[in-house]
Amino acid sequence: MIKRIFTNTVSALCYSLIDYRFQACSTPLYFPHNSVVQFVLEQQNRMPDYLQFPLCFLTLIFEIWGLFRRGSLFHCQPPSVRQLEIQAWKNSPFQICRDLMRFYESLVVLYWQSYPINE
Repeated sequence: MIKRIFTNTVSALCYSLIDYRFQACSTPLYFPHNSVVQFVLEQQNRMPDYLQFPLCFLTLIFEIWGLFRRGSLFHCQPPSVRQLEIQAWKNSPFQICRDLMRFYESLVVLYWQSYPINE
């Protein structure tokens, strides 16, 4: 169950970051979002165990944080509210929160720019 929640959170986070960074790039004919999510999850699975656990734990805290602030888990929130949550963590006074968002955003941008997604 925790793995499913983690995967849903990563998926929602990736979708939100794609929508924020690459708004005009998506077309109804080709929807690469799922391949981006798979890439991010694969990169996490390649990490050593001592990095996987803290990343998973912090991601789950991010998921639950939405419950405290907005009344629902992050992955259950509408896209506009998700953007607010991401921006709150990007601008957090805590470095670890900013680093988590930077980690996910970096992987999303890396995949998006490295592969011929929108041809």
